[in-house]
Amino acid sequence: MEKSREILQRTWGYSAFRPLQEDIADAAIYGKDVFALLPTGGGKSICFQVPGLAREGICIVISPLIALMEDQVNQLQKRGVRAKALTSGMSYREMDITLDNARFGGLDFLYVSPERLQTRLFQERLKVMEVGLFVVDEAHCISEWGHDFRPSYQLIAEIRNFHPEVPMMALTATATLQVQKDIIESLGLKDPMVFEAPFERNNISYEVYPVSNKLSAVTRLCQRNQGNVGIIYCQTRRSVKEITKYLLSQKINANMYHGGMLRKQRSAALEAWMKEQTPIMVATNAFGMGIDKPNVRFVAHFELPNNPEAYFQEAGRAGRDGHTARTFAFVEPGDLDQLKLRLNAQFPDLDFVKLAYRALCSYLKIAIGSGNQESYTINFSDFSKRFQLPIQDLFAAFKLLEMNGDILFSEDGIRGSRIKFTIDNAHLYGFQLKNPQVDQLIVLLNRMHQHLFETYAEIDEDAICEKLKISTESLNKQLSYLEEQGIIDITWRTNLPMVTFLHERFPDDYIKLKPEVYLFRKERALERLEAMRKFVEGKQCRQQYIIEYFGQHSAPCGKCDICKENDAFSKHPRLELEILDVLQEPKTVQEIVHCFEDELHLKVKQLLKEMQLAERISFSENKYSLPQ
Repeated sequence: MEKSREILQRTWGYSAFRPLQEDIADAAIYGKDVFALLPTGGGKSICFQVPGLAREGICIVISPLIALMEDQVNQLQKRGVRAKALTSGMSYREMDITLDNARFGGLDFLYVSPERLQTRLFQERLKVMEVGLFVVDEAHCISEWGHDFRPSYQLIAEIRNFHPEVPMMALTATATLQVQKDIIESLGLKDPMVFEAPFERNNISYEVYPVSNKLSAVTRLCQRNQGNVGIIYCQTRRSVKEITKYLLSQKINANMYHGGMLRKQRSAALEAWMKEQTPIMVATNAFGMGIDKPNVRFVAHFELPNNPEAYFQEAGRAGRDGHTARTFAFVEPGDLDQLKLRLNAQFPDLDFVKLAYRALCSYLKIAIGSGNQESYTINFSDFSKRFQLPIQDLFAAFKLLEMNGDILFSEDGIRGSRIKFTIDNAHLYGFQLKNPQVDQLIVLLNRMHQHLFETYAEIDEDAICEKLKISTESLNKQLSYLEEQGIIDITWRTNLPMVTFLHERFPDDYIKLKPEVYLFRKERALERLEAMRKFVEGKQCRQQYIIEYFGQHSAPCGKCDICKENDAFSKHPRLELEILDVLQEPKTVQEIVHCFEDELHLKVKQLLKEMQLAERISFSENKYSLPQ
């Protein structure tokens, strides 16, 4: 226990762990297999990073998302921890050097996707590494019952054959009882210590409101929360752009975040939100990873996700400081039908998937039998136009091919160019003397990155241009010259999506989608969509429903719209008097309900009908009024 606390203090500057973190870390330090279920905001990364540093040998972290891996690697490197990730876009040489560093003790953490685990290059090096801990992050991906099933996760257990004595930790934020069982069995965890944090959070509410105009409802919510930090989640980039534009037109200080933005734009938007320069963020689910701002006072869903797991994770970003926070979902007629249409669009038929694969290979000029482990950038707009295939359908097809183990697909491209010197220091000095036009650049690269002779480093082109007072074009020319002269090996940065082929190109008829990738996933997705429909349309306490969905129990929360509706009269005995006060002048239903908070809208409408029947108010020409 003292060791884990000392590492926490030295590396992160924290004097104490959050609940369960220390118990989870210590179990792994003492060599136990661990399964940990920690809802969003529970601090999962600390749970494995502390024992990863405490145990002898390298910690291998298996994670499904490149952006998540890069974010955690960057955070560790900033704290002086030696960490690297094997990602698509890396050259064979760069992967080779990274794995050598891991093998010879040059790394504390190596992050890797489950697909990379299966490569011969990785497995040959893994056999001779000194491994201290295996970590499976987002472990729900291993289960066919999980909301984000990835078949490649089911092969993870095989790597334990190389190091059977090394403990394994599996972590997830959302898992039903069936998924928890699948994780433990599929990973072959040996007599694991199981840690499950309670999902109930008494400081936040889960509220769902049927409205006739969601944009109006979101705008009023933001106006009532001026100065408070909030997130508005959408399912499409179009909605993000439209809502942000409208909020700004209403003088509401908002910003946007979605996967189609450049990295620099996303970083700037996140920084402005973290500093509360723009306290309201309108975003897709791309905004979430690594977001740990404690004082988010509200989360609103303009469009619902199609499963309770995603909803619970996104709503759970509110109120992490323990103070009161509220979450809202606004639903218009037809929204649930739209959810089903969006879900079906994620599963294009097999003929289209084959067509997309053939078009991709044709676009990249990959012949049958070639392409294995090669990475390519792809201009999606050009690709879509050339083959006259809809972009959204192509994305869905590529995601299916990725789950099927045919490709790796990343929308993010490469953040910054990665370079390594290919000659030693003495020869480099001689080259500088003969090539003064690149001397300043070489000196700066050496100053900014200390280990370029041994390993690759990601460079910040913008910072280099600023320091050398040169243009991006000039920098690219100098880097190209160094590459041509054999001085550096470089993987150029790009904002374009990247595709990595995991095997040689197959003939079209060889492409078959495994049932667990298509049929089973679609069946499970429809089941979770039905659970989401019951959450929206049901009359059970919202918190109680969602907690029970995950296999735990909760009393009625007393804060959600259902609980408030059931208790509206006892909590608002003057509601009828307030309605009469509002009706000093005739008003429509919408004009009346807008005078009350969203959670009272349904009750106000019910009470208007009751008061009309009792002849306490009148209704004519589409307006309510006081009786004459």
